[in-house]
Amino acid sequence: MYALAAIAGLAGGIIVWLLASHWIASSITWVEDHRPELVGSMRLRVGEAIACGALFLGCLGIAFWLMRWLLTQVRLQ
Repeated sequence: MYALAAIAGLAGGIIVWLLASHWIASSITWVEDHRPELVGSMRLRVGEAIACGALFLGCLGIAFWLMRWLLTQVRLQ
């Protein structure tokens, strides 16, 4: 049961990551189009690193939360 819950949790985290990473990439492209002076700047690279790091940690959190929720549901039955 642990393996199935882990697989489901990772699948959920990956789905969220795919959707959110597209949004982050679109946001960066939008900023580069509207603020051309920021292209290649340290400020934009730091913002991108923070956004991607937060996305990674958030998706791991979602995966672990989903896995834990599934395990509690299995134990209740």
